[in-house]
Amino acid sequence: MRAFVLALVVAIAGTGCSNVPTVGTSGAGARAGNAWTHHGLLRLANLQEPDTLNPVVGNQQIDFDLAFLWGGFLFNFSDRNEFVPELATEMPTLANGGISRDGKTIVYHLRRGVLWHDGKPFGADDVIFTWHAVMNKKNNVGSTVGYDDIASIEKRDASTIAVHLKTVYAPFTATFFVPSSNPYPVLPAHLLARYPDINRVAYNSQPVGTGPFVVQRWARGSKIVFSANPHYWRGAPKLKEIWYMPVPDENTIVTQLRSHEVDLEYNATQANFAQFKRLDGYRTVLTPFTGYAELAINTSAPILTDVRVRRALRYALDTKRIIADVTHDVDSPAITDQPAFSWAYTGDVARYLHDAAKSRALLDAARWKVGADGIRSKDGRRLSLVIAGSSGSATGNAVDILVQRDWHDVGIEAIVKNYPTSLFFASAGAGGIVQNSKFDVAFYSWLNGTDPDDATLFMCDQFPPAGQNAYRFCNAELDAAEHVALGQNDRAKRKIAYRTIQRILARDVPMIPMYFIRRISVQNSDLKNYRVAQAVTSFWNSYEWEI
Repeated sequence: MRAFVLALVVAIAGTGCSNVPTVGTSGAGARAGNAWTHHGLLRLANLQEPDTLNPVVGNQQIDFDLAFLWGGFLFNFSDRNEFVPELATEMPTLANGGISRDGKTIVYHLRRGVLWHDGKPFGADDVIFTWHAVMNKKNNVGSTVGYDDIASIEKRDASTIAVHLKTVYAPFTATFFVPSSNPYPVLPAHLLARYPDINRVAYNSQPVGTGPFVVQRWARGSKIVFSANPHYWRGAPKLKEIWYMPVPDENTIVTQLRSHEVDLEYNATQANFAQFKRLDGYRTVLTPFTGYAELAINTSAPILTDVRVRRALRYALDTKRIIADVTHDVDSPAITDQPAFSWAYTGDVARYLHDAAKSRALLDAARWKVGADGIRSKDGRRLSLVIAGSSGSATGNAVDILVQRDWHDVGIEAIVKNYPTSLFFASAGAGGIVQNSKFDVAFYSWLNGTDPDDATLFMCDQFPPAGQNAYRFCNAELDAAEHVALGQNDRAKRKIAYRTIQRILARDVPMIPMYFIRRISVQNSDLKNYRVAQAVTSFWNSYEWEI
């Protein structure tokens, strides 16, 4: 369930390359270089502090981001939406013979000559061990999606493995040790294979990887120091050091930017967007991302079993104003569950532009009558819905207020009920609000990987704890399309299936996609080659960064 958890903890327009043109560069320093730049040292700030540096047993987005500095993946994912060979040399496909005709055997050729930070050679045994670590029930792994489709991994030689799948799983190559919704780096067998589990080993605080930077030191509450790996297989990185500085208050980060104590804030908050653009010596860049904010609808709630009511909810919302007021027009309107830059996206779906009159007409047709206080009722039941959210979310609170206003305007009462983050996002077994569908409507975000697959959200057999279908939505036609999308390696056929899925979701409204995220990065104008990808992480090419 890692993809869902990440999306909840972390909070689209555009095609082709990822970076929107710079929207703010100011000051003479932006033209001639900044006197305060420490050449070779990048000081990076963000709100999150990792709970571990080993994301296989981690719970936060930052755990994954930092792994791209020290760790290695079979492939990386670039700002051009392309897989980049890393520890594997060629992406397996049907065309190159890397994927068998039946789609159930996938061969990887591993890069020779790669060394772990301690000088030991990387090889097939490390990939096989890491798969076993992901599947080890003693390890606190957030998700085994994709990995549990593996029947076995055959070691053909030290640099070649053949993965044998139980069944065809089309997103596999976009899942297996790559930037995905569960981006696990390959771990060293020679250091970790002796442990029955890796939940609390010393390695998690100072991991050994194959990546461009080496973790030098980390103590909780202080910065993490990374130094360049002189034996990195691509050659020594251009930066000498990276300091990751967790700063739990966004206003403090803004102050540090003004005083030039920080070179880069990535995934910055929308509320300070106007301030970022006025900073001297920085540029502010927006990047479309594979994440959206949504209002999840519990389709099993008595009031919401009627699709006319669900459509009325969507017509009543002025999402354009919500985006302007809450995200300061940073984020982009969402039409479907897929971003506009994805190959799976289709715009050929039902559209719900703000139309209070249509909303009222649908509620009238469903026999919800307006009462003296302006709120509708039917058969003695008041048209009252609970919007669930997480406590302390300024964005959530702002969205709630505007949603309440829009729905009240058509006769719907919305009552906001917030929960501690730990309870709101907890697993089904731990009594989680979302995973147990203890809501009428819930506001949260979903962050996907590089593949459009999000079947765990919508299929009939994915009700928690089996999956993440908190909407309690079940549609046989959608399930059939999902089976095609998951069971075909032919992208053209998958695209047709995803068009069907998007049309059904738009028609039946189990969720209301509000807006797609555009990530904000505030960069020292002397920083070069920081190119943000549109999925998973901003740190895919740290070996090229230069300042």
